[in-house]
Amino acid sequence: MDFGFLFGAFVGIISILNPVGNVPIFLEHVQTDSPRVQQAIALLMGLAIFILLVFFFLTGRAALNLFSITIPAFRIAGGILILLVGIRMMQGKSKFSNEGIQTAFSTNKNPFEEASLRLGAIIVPVAMPLFVGPGTITTVVLFADKTKHFLNFVGMICVLALCAAIVTTCLVSSRFIYRILGSNGMQIVVRFMGMVLCAMAVQFMIDGVAQLLPGVLNPMFVHPSAK
Repeated sequence: MDFGFLFGAFVGIISILNPVGNVPIFLEHVQTDSPRVQQAIALLMGLAIFILLVFFFLTGRAALNLFSITIPAFRIAGGILILLVGIRMMQGKSKFSNEGIQTAFSTNKNPFEEASLRLGAIIVPVAMPLFVGPGTITTVVLFADKTKHFLNFVGMICVLALCAAIVTTCLVSSRFIYRILGSNGMQIVVRFMGMVLCAMAVQFMIDGVAQLLPGVLNPMFVHPSAK
């Protein structure tokens, strides 16, 4: 087992997943749910992210080829979805309020039953393409191509599980982060992250166009993985 290779894969994948940076975006979608439901959503979201990572690791480029989807097209489509979320966050369409959180405590449903219903509404764009987006898929596919031995294959599955566990831990702790920042602080963070998301979305689209039309765009503004 090549531990150097596995460590490099872990650093690359966890960096592009950006679990801490994406916490405000997750919390923006679940801030009116009760703590138990939030935790259940976080656990299910982490499981969904792990399944997506393993799926793209096992199938690689064939998964996209099955639907005749290229990486550039996926970058552009993912960029559009993220751009819409970023604009909504910057406009303050959702409000972090103590009133909404207090109301959430009145539910008597099984938290996982309610979480499974809520997950269907937020799995896109939170799990995909925010966490498992074009960059993540490309990174996983590249490491899959480099995985030649069985032990490294098993090690990569463990790396993906560890990355998903770290993301889940950050999402489960999102309410604690809210308590530290407060309503006004969270509004500031969410609007800032909305601006960052818009920039990320535009960069995704630039990278996609750069792959479709090589030599047309200024290479200084193209992400290295898209060249």
